[in-house]
Amino acid sequence: MTNKPTILCVEDERIILERLKDELKEALGDEYIVETAESAQEALEVLTELLEDDVEIPLVISDYIMPHMKGDELLQRIHTINPKTLKIMLTAQASLEAITHVVNYAKLYRYIAKPWEPEDLKMTVTEAVRSYFQEKKLAQFYADLETKIAERTLELNEKNEALIQLNQEKNELLGVVAHDLKNPLAAIQNTTELILSSLGEMPQEEITEWLVMINQGSRQMFDLINNLLDVNVIESGKISVSLNQVNILPTIQSLITDYTERAKVKNITMNFQYKDSSYYAYVDNQLVHQVLDNLISNAVKYSPLGKNITIRLGQNEQQVRCEIQDEGPGLSNEDKPKLFCKFSRLTAQPTGSEHSTGLGLFIVKKLVETMNCKVWCESQLGQGSTFVVAFHKGSFK
Repeated sequence: MTNKPTILCVEDERIILERLKDELKEALGDEYIVETAESAQEALEVLTELLEDDVEIPLVISDYIMPHMKGDELLQRIHTINPKTLKIMLTAQASLEAITHVVNYAKLYRYIAKPWEPEDLKMTVTEAVRSYFQEKKLAQFYADLETKIAERTLELNEKNEALIQLNQEKNELLGVVAHDLKNPLAAIQNTTELILSSLGEMPQEEITEWLVMINQGSRQMFDLINNLLDVNVIESGKISVSLNQVNILPTIQSLITDYTERAKVKNITMNFQYKDSSYYAYVDNQLVHQVLDNLISNAVKYSPLGKNITIRLGQNEQQVRCEIQDEGPGLSNEDKPKLFCKFSRLTAQPTGSEHSTGLGLFIVKKLVETMNCKVWCESQLGQGSTFVVAFHKGSFK
């Protein structure tokens, strides 16, 4: 069946029906198909078939007086099935009440008195079809406009949410800077003033103690500034990455040697488990060092005194897997979603008065993802945490 727009004509007298069909073909040309039905029931069947075949029906023209079902009832049913189709009723006997009924309940476009004038029929049908497609075009225009407005509204809402998030991050950053830089700076200032005021009287041992405190405060500020700079580089997309086949075993061994001494201060034992002589992965060596340095540092920082930290290194054909397991407090269900977020402050606190910026794990995740690798944490509250980094062994495609 053709998909050309179709005009449906309904008339119980065959001669009149054929005349109506011929005049419509002459008026509309080859752009439209004219289908006919000799009863209301047949018309409903034809209409159903056309709609099932996705044929567009801009206009139905129906006689009023027909057996079994009059034209006004037919047009009302058609309106229920396909309300966009325009309706014209042919009548020689219809009462004002019948016409009013079909106008109100079937949205009658127009009624034409029998016998009709060919030019009047042609003009009415042509105008009805033009009106139908104009209304369709206008409806599509409004639909497209609503879609664009919805898309633009969504875009603006997303931008507004992003601005709110940026403003929140700015406030958090200012809070971090105000607190984490102001306090050490104030301590350094007070300490240096104390030393200067008592320089001739203060014992050398006491001066050394104060200088150690100054050094610790300056390191704390230096670490914070480095973290903030790292975040800026990551978020600006300017991070430099050089991926190569790298044996990460020496990097881990160096870090463990460094942190073993620091862990002794808290009576923490560092254990390193590995089997092979080399563990090559397709990574950036500097970023691997920064990632593992942060994770091992956190394990020492949050482990209670006298506990163990176990680092495991393994590999298969696809990846090198590094696990850093501690015996700390573990993570609550509330803390887990915030673990790798920026400026996140979790329930667990450093066990030796160490400093935390809330940026380390955010940086870790971003650096790992930059190398097309994965990092996650396996933890239960009260049972410690295991941070896992999976590095790809071959070039990532």
